[in-house]
Amino acid sequence: MQSSRSDKHPVSGTRSGKKVPSSRFSRLVSLGGLASRLAGNIAVEGSKKVAQGHRPRINELLLTPNNVKKVADKLATMRGAAMKVGQLISMDAGTMLPPELSAVFDRLRSDGEVMPATQLISVLEKNWGADWQSRFTQFSFKPIAAASIGQVHSAVCQDGRHIALKIQYPGVRESIDSDIANVVMLLRLSGFIPKSLDIEPLITEAKEQLKAESDYWVEGEHLESVRHKLESYPRRDELITPLYYPDQSSRDILAMSFEFGEPLEQSLANAPQRHQIMELIFDLFFTELFDFGLVQTDPNLANYLYQPDTQKLVLLDFGAVRSYTPDFVRDYWSAIEAAVEEDEEQLAAALGKLGFFNTSAAVANKPIILAIFMLAVEPLRCEGMYSFGSSNIALRIHELGMSISKDPDAWHTPPPDVLFLHRKMAGLYLMAARLDTQVNVRSIFLKTQRQMNL
Repeated sequence: MQSSRSDKHPVSGTRSGKKVPSSRFSRLVSLGGLASRLAGNIAVEGSKKVAQGHRPRINELLLTPNNVKKVADKLATMRGAAMKVGQLISMDAGTMLPPELSAVFDRLRSDGEVMPATQLISVLEKNWGADWQSRFTQFSFKPIAAASIGQVHSAVCQDGRHIALKIQYPGVRESIDSDIANVVMLLRLSGFIPKSLDIEPLITEAKEQLKAESDYWVEGEHLESVRHKLESYPRRDELITPLYYPDQSSRDILAMSFEFGEPLEQSLANAPQRHQIMELIFDLFFTELFDFGLVQTDPNLANYLYQPDTQKLVLLDFGAVRSYTPDFVRDYWSAIEAAVEEDEEQLAAALGKLGFFNTSAAVANKPIILAIFMLAVEPLRCEGMYSFGSSNIALRIHELGMSISKDPDAWHTPPPDVLFLHRKMAGLYLMAARLDTQVNVRSIFLKTQRQMNL
C-alpha cells in the first residue's frame, strides 16, 4: 500500500497532533490538573491586586486571558464531550456568558487538534486488525479535517473507490457521562457558568446527543435517510451528498465517498455566487424542517464544500441529524407565522405549546422571549434581499438576551428540540453574515407558507 501525505483539501482549524486522553482516569486527571492551575493563577493574580490596594472580585481573577486560554486549550485537546458540552452551553446561554468564555466556545465550534499517527494507527488496528493497510492502495495519514469527536482521512480502496474516513478519537464514547460531569463541575467551580443557570436538561440532552453522534453506524443511517429524502427535493441537482459505504465502516469509523470541493469561506469570499449558495442553504433548511421533519442541526462552514466547476454544494457531516414530529413542525410553523406577523397573542400560544413557558419564572420573562423571537424572524419580514453582512441582528438579540440574564432566576432553558433547532437557525445567520451575503429569505418563507397551507 502507498501512503500519501498530500491531500486535496487543506486541513482547516487544526493544529499539530497531541495524544487524546483515552481512559476515564486520564481524562479526569487532565481536568483536575487544569483546575489546580486555575486555582494557582487566581492566587497569584489576587495577590497582585491586593498588593496594588484593590479588592478584586472572583470573576476578575478567573477571566484573565491566561486562564481563558488554559480552559480553551484543555477542552480542545480532550475533544469529545469536553468540547461538545462547551459548544452546547454556548448555543443555549451565549447571551448570558462572559464575552471571554463565549470566545472560548466560539473557538471550540471550529477548532480541534489532530491525533498523532501512533494513536491513529491504534484505532485502525482495533477496528480492522494489524493488516488494516491491506484494505487500501493508498491512505493519507494527514487528516483533511478535525472536529470534536473525530478526524477525516482520505483513502483509496482496493476496488478503486476514493473514500473519506471519519475516524473517532479513542475513549470518546466510553467517557461521555464522566466527561460531561467533570467539565460542568469545572465550569461551575471556576464561576464560568452562572450558579443560578439550570443547565440540567441541556446536560442530559448533551449526553444523549453525543452518544448518538459517537456511533458512526447511526450517522451512516442518517446519511442514508438524508439521501433518500433529498430525492424529492426540487433543487437536488444543486447538491452533492456523499455515498455511505457500510462495508468499510464501524462504530468508530465512518466511510463515505470522497467528494472534492473547496471550503465555502475560501471559495466564496467576495464571489458573486455566494448569495445564491446561501439562499440554497436557507431553502434546504426550510425543506428539512417543514417537509422532511429531518434537520441537520450543526450548521458550520466546515460542514459544506463548494465545487466551482459544477457550481454545486457538497453536504458533509450527518452526526447531528435530528427528527421532528409532525405536531412539533406544525406548532413551530404557527410560531414563525405569528412572529412574522408580529402577533404576540398567537406567538405566545404557539410557544406555550412548544414548552417555552413551563415555569412561573419563564412566564415572567414572556415579553422578552416574544420580543427575541419576533426579532429573530426579521429576515422573513424583509421585502427583497436581506443583507446579513451589514445587519446588527445578532447584537440586538444579544442585548435582549442580556436583559434576561440580569434576572438569572427568570431564565428557562427551552426543550431540547427547540434548542437544537435554534442552534441551526443561529448558525445559518452567522454563516450568512460571515460570507457577507444578501438573501431573499421572505420568498422562501412565502413558498413554504403556500405548501404548508395546501
